[in-house]
Amino acid sequence: MKTAVGFIGLGTMGASMAMNVIRKGFPLIITTSSNKKGNDFEKAGATVVSTPSEVAQNARIIVTCVPDIFAMKTIVSGPDGIASRKWHNGLLLDCSTISPSEILELSTLLSGVGARVIDAPVSGGNKGARNGTLTIMCGGEKLFVERAREVLEAMGTNIHHVGPLGSGQTLKACNQLMVAINMMGAYEAIALARAAGIDPTLMREVLSTGAARSGVLEGHALRYIDNDLQGGFRAELLNKDLGIAKSTGDQLKCIQPATILAHQLIQATCNGGFSNLDSAALGLLYDRLNGISDEDKA
Repeated sequence: MKTAVGFIGLGTMGASMAMNVIRKGFPLIITTSSNKKGNDFEKAGATVVSTPSEVAQNARIIVTCVPDIFAMKTIVSGPDGIASRKWHNGLLLDCSTISPSEILELSTLLSGVGARVIDAPVSGGNKGARNGTLTIMCGGEKLFVERAREVLEAMGTNIHHVGPLGSGQTLKACNQLMVAINMMGAYEAIALARAAGIDPTLMREVLSTGAARSGVLEGHALRYIDNDLQGGFRAELLNKDLGIAKSTGDQLKCIQPATILAHQLIQATCNGGFSNLDSAALGLLYDRLNGISDEDKA
């Protein structure tokens, strides 16, 4: 029988990832404040417990997927957290996006109760989470990455061990800054095409067949053009991630003009009232800057 796996953080991404763990035959232990999610997972075969501490008492591997370090600290070091009692031979796979220094801090806390950590941030969006095709960037000791590989492969198809603890988060910061910078290029191109009287849908289709093709043009630009911005990866979360990319670059003394500009534009997107929309809402900021109304786009 496969080892029991705990899962904490059943948001849009996490819920799909956790369901894929069940589908691969792992006994799953969860905790959630949502009665509906608890009922749905119980029907799927999961065991629901009340606290992260109880998850740890029932599983030697736990996956976490939460929005930020504040949630992670509650899960790990809160009164009923994973580290509130001994967790011998425990292994935490943190699929959240936090900073490299923050994952090292969590590792110190968990080592005190006999557990280890892998930082395992993911890329691939909601579709990748649903289909189990995520890219997972793992930082930590190779021994522990291999111990977790079967669980990781339940959630993703591209599992990469990229270096020591914290390396996964550094690579995720690289991913996020590239996405944001590519969005800037896509939306500037759409604005230019629209100003010249070219249909943005046609522009996107044509450029997707040439050297400008990208995941951003395929996904983010399409969601913006179709005004399909509810749900998805929120702009406020990308803003947080770009802050991590900038602070990591500052610590490593990197010059990051494009990252800084992307961070400023995503911050302006959030300030403009779009923080809870998909991060593709950066295109709405470009509309405002170019004086484009909904009527103009109709």
